[in-house]
Amino acid sequence: MNLTMRQFEVLAAAADAATFSAAAKHVGISQPAFSETIRRIESALGQTLFERTTRSLRLTDAGRRAATIAREAVQDFRRATERMAASTDGSRGRVAIAALPSIACAALPRALAQFADAFPDIDIDLHDVQHERAMDLVRDGIVDIAVTLKPRRTAGLGFESAATDTAYLVCPRKHALARQKSVRWRNLAGYPFIGITRISSVRRLTDAAFVQGGIAIEPRYEVEQVPSAIALVEAGLGITALPSLTFAMFKGRDLTVRPLIEPVMRRDVGFVTREQRALPAFADALKRAIREQLRSASVSA
Repeated sequence: MNLTMRQFEVLAAAADAATFSAAAKHVGISQPAFSETIRRIESALGQTLFERTTRSLRLTDAGRRAATIAREAVQDFRRATERMAASTDGSRGRVAIAALPSIACAALPRALAQFADAFPDIDIDLHDVQHERAMDLVRDGIVDIAVTLKPRRTAGLGFESAATDTAYLVCPRKHALARQKSVRWRNLAGYPFIGITRISSVRRLTDAAFVQGGIAIEPRYEVEQVPSAIALVEAGLGITALPSLTFAMFKGRDLTVRPLIEPVMRRDVGFVTREQRALPAFADALKRAIREQLRSASVSA
């Protein structure tokens, strides 16, 4: 069973359109030819992908899975052809990046603006996602580069360090701990703590610090997103600990940050790529711009 790239394009168009007629117009073929292509795809897969009515088109469960694969295949194919075109003159192309939300806020805006000035014809697809999702996107070939934490050694993936991210206390300006120049982790034990969900990279950092500091803290509140934790802290409901790269998320808020010590907790942040996947020539310039902004943001505290 071998589907052609044209069949993938037809399937992706059908999944995104309300009718076969609209999808056929989008890909530039007749409606009968479009319907026949879908029929052949379904026959090759041995599954019904669409529920058809006289007025609408709806994906089956199998259709949704197939459409996801088709979209990714079309995207990868377009990216590959753009790379081939870019390789002839180095002026055109596309690159896909996954980045932690904190990095997307702290470092990427200025880095991408700087890169766009030098390479105005390079398109960038940006995915702001959590660490595990970023790793999956690289592994599956959906993105070229993930800007995230140093992962555990994973076959087929490489890591290039770019900056170090350090943990800080975040508390209201009038909080008792705000009067100290630096704060020991064990001193957090006497105050309500706002924790991030256990699946996040931030939670792994704070849990490791509690273990090394010999303390046990059960969060008063546990949230999934850093902005939610920040809002709870600002409302006076507790304190939290966040890496310095998250500071861009609450710039201008009525909060204070203080270095956390004993232990000092640092994270290695950089670029994750597939070892066997060649990056376009302009990727080095993009990484340089991101690295510069990462280092600037990580020491801005």
